[in-house]
Amino acid sequence: MPQSHPLLGKLADALAQSAAPFKLENARLAALPEEVRKVSAPQPRHALAQDVWLDFQADAGVEITAGPDPKQRGLRLLTADVGSSPWLSFSYALPAAQLREGRYLGQITRSSSRGVARFRVCLRYVFEDGFHDVFARDMVVLTGGAAQEDLLMVPLDAELAAAAQRAEVLFFFEGRSFDVTLHGTEAFLV
Repeated sequence: MPQSHPLLGKLADALAQSAAPFKLENARLAALPEEVRKVSAPQPRHALAQDVWLDFQADAGVEITAGPDPKQRGLRLLTADVGSSPWLSFSYALPAAQLREGRYLGQITRSSSRGVARFRVCLRYVFEDGFHDVFARDMVVLTGGAAQEDLLMVPLDAELAAAAQRAEVLFFFEGRSFDVTLHGTEAFLV
C-alpha cells in the first residue's frame, strides 16, 4: 500500500484481523468450488463439504442441482422448483465461542445469478433443545448478469453465544426457482 494512504492500510489490516477468528471456516468456503461434487436431487441436510450444507424440508418435491460452476468459479445452485418446502438454505458452521468477542458478524458475499434471485443471511445459535435465529437487516438481491459483492451485518448476542452449543450461518433463498452461483463468502467480526 502506498505511503500516501496510511488510513487505507490500517483499514485493510483491521479487516484482515477481524476475519482471523474464522480462518478455518473462510478457507473451507474458499475451497468449495474445487471440493464440491455435483449432486442432483440431494436429500435434506445434504453435506456439500465438511460443515457446509444444503437444506430444505423433506418430502417437499424440491428439484435442485448443486455443484461446481467451472466457468464462473463458484458453487452453482440451480433450483427448478422448491416444491412445498417453506425454506431452502445454504449453510455453514461457525464456532459459537468466537461470536462472544464481537458486536456484529459480518458477511461479505460475492454471487451472481441467471435471472432474478434473492436471499437473506441468518445467524443460527443452536442449543440442546432448539435454536434461535437472528437475521441481517438487508437482503441480497441479484438481478442477473455479473457477480456482485454484498456486505451484510448480523447483530451478535453474547449471552446467546455463551449458551449455544454451536452456530451456523444460513443463506435462506426466496422464490419458487432460481439459478445462483456463490463465488465466495467470508465471515468476520466487528
